[in-house]
Amino acid sequence: MIKEIAFTVYPAKDVAKLRDFYRDVLGLKFSDAFSEGDVVKYAEAELKGGYFAVMTDEWAERPAGSAASIVFEVDDIEQTRKDLIARGLEVEEIYDTPVCRLTSFPDAEGNKVSLHQSTVSK
Repeated sequence: MIKEIAFTVYPAKDVAKLRDFYRDVLGLKFSDAFSEGDVVKYAEAELKGGYFAVMTDEWAERPAGSAASIVFEVDDIEQTRKDLIARGLEVEEIYDTPVCRLTSFPDAEGNKVSLHQSTVSK
């Protein structure tokens, strides 16, 4: 059956702008984008375990700003949160669970992005 996650997609009205947000703010490295004419339609960044992609809302068949499922693992959630706030983002307070710490913020299109730091030794 299921082997792994191939990719996850976030919808965008402006794929180039959203790609640049993830590149400039979170440091994701995107491969060459797929464009039609001068319009970027799709871009993806390889991460351990799969790909994170941004795609036109038309292609995704979901409105821009409606995604809320990506959760990126970070080494230091406190410092990452401080860095994002310094960049002008509104980042939620960190929520502690018995096994992890979480926080969230909206991306440039209004999609919800979450950060995760495991507190369990592997």
